[in-house]
This record gives sequence, structure tokens and C-alpha cells, in this order.
Amino acid sequence: MKQSVLLSIRPRFVESILNGSKTYELRRRFPNIQPGTTVYLYASSPTKAIVGSFVSADVLYASVIELWLNLRPQLGIEANEYTTYFQGITHGVAIQATNVTRYSKSVSLDVMRREMQVEPAQSFRYLQKHAEVCLLDLLADAPGDVTDNDCSDTQVCSQPLKTPLADQLSR
Repeated sequence: MKQSVLLSIRPRFVESILNGSKTYELRRRFPNIQPGTTVYLYASSPTKAIVGSFVSADVLYASVIELWLNLRPQLGIEANEYTTYFQGITHGVAIQATNVTRYSKSVSLDVMRREMQVEPAQSFRYLQKHAEVCLLDLLADAPGDVTDNDCSDTQVCSQPLKTPLADQLSR
């Protein structure tokens, strides 16, 4: 099984991925993402929560010029923002988002820290199996958004998993 990744993305770009207008996520740093990897979407400030996910398809490592020329309509970014984002580097990565899922509840930063023991990185973080199982458990068990006020003192993550993906991860 491929190790899942937590990507930190500005909320407006997360929304573009979730609504399908942005089908490739751009990165300056090259995460080790293979096709079929589960990518969790952490919407950075002011949202500060995991709000959805996708499964990676194509992962393209190319010059920033090539990426722009080949993928421009699918990037959800204007030319001036693109140039600024990739300033000072010659190559980048574009991760194709498929099987995009908007969660009916989000997992707040406070809960990520306390329950999952995960701190989102500025760009990306590989998720350890236990953190991913905990995330799936939180999403399956909690009504509405999972925020600091929604959690009791009990360990939500120690409860039995109730999702097919979580079942696969626990094997």
C-alpha cells in the first residue's frame, strides 16, 4: 500500500479542486507520490482543517514552462500567480486529482494535533498509517465538523474502524 500524503493548500485552491475546476495540484517540492496515492487536503489559514481528499493519477515532473504549456486550463491559477509561485526554480510537479471527495465534515487543526498527533507541514507531510486510520475513524464517527468542542476526553481513534478504506488500512 502506498503511503498517503497530507497536502497543505490555500483554501481557494482546495475549493477549486473540490469543485472540479482545478484538476492538477502544483508543487515546488517533489513529494514521492505515485499514481494511486491517497492525498488528503488540508486547507490552510483561515480554514485550518482537512476538508477532502483525492487519489493521484498522473504525477508529472517537468520544467515549469512545460507544465504551464501543457496543463494551463487545468491548473486553476493565473499566469502571474504561476510565475510568482515557481520563481527561482526550473522544475516542478503537477499531481492529477481523481476520485475527488469533499468530506461532509472537516477535521480541525486542533483535533489533528490532539487525536492524530499530526502537524501539517507548509507544503506536504507523509501520513503514518496510525494517523491515517485515526483520520478515517474521526471522519466516520463524528457528526458534523470535528472541532475541539466536538471531542470528549475519550480517544476517538481507539474505537473500531467503520469504513471500507479504514478496514483495508488496518490489515
